[in-house]
Amino acid sequence: MLASPVETELQSQRRTLLGLSCDADIVLDLHCDAQALMHLYTETPCWPDCEPLARFLRSRVTLLAQDSGDNPFDEACSQVWWKWDQHFAGKFPIPQACLSVTVELRGAADVTHELATADAQHIVDFLRWRGLIAGDKPALPEVVGEARPLAGSMPIKSPTAGVLTFLKDVGAEVQAGEVLAHVIDPVTAEVAELKSPVDGLFFARDFVRFASAGMRVAKVAGRDALRTGKLLGA
Repeated sequence: MLASPVETELQSQRRTLLGLSCDADIVLDLHCDAQALMHLYTETPCWPDCEPLARFLRSRVTLLAQDSGDNPFDEACSQVWWKWDQHFAGKFPIPQACLSVTVELRGAADVTHELATADAQHIVDFLRWRGLIAGDKPALPEVVGEARPLAGSMPIKSPTAGVLTFLKDVGAEVQAGEVLAHVIDPVTAEVAELKSPVDGLFFARDFVRFASAGMRVAKVAGRDALRTGKLLGA
């Protein structure tokens, strides 16, 4: 079957990348947020296989969804298997043959030899634990985080423009209604309070310190699925 045509260099790169990864057993899409904890995104059917990876990477939270919208790269690799399983409705046993995970390697400024060395070793240890590369099989680390629904990851938006100052650091467990940041109008000195909409883990925030009106400046991972539609905005 002929591949669909591409019109831009970016589309060509994406098609090449998918072609290189579509037959992989494990796909790790390495990213980073602005300022963030180590965290993961994967599809819900991948969670049983992803849980050991979360342990090795010391991920504080893994955000789960089944078809989150906008066709992200990791889901393009993993979702064909659970969709075929649903299509055949148990008539044929179809395992989740690809573990595909977006790995958010903390924030954009978290670039050190020490972190890079540790993260790379943790990935190697996971692959050794799976028996995919040579070496002694390491012990499975203890759990340091948990899985939460991507639909429970809540974006914190600034209602107005102004100087942004955070009152909470990433990693804080916060309560609904707790003030996470102030946005200060530089002309009037009025202060807008940005509050957490849910109890949850304050896992990511922006690194800019001047917000525009409507700008997403932070994310809190709650335990309850509250959002619907396309979920990748938080």
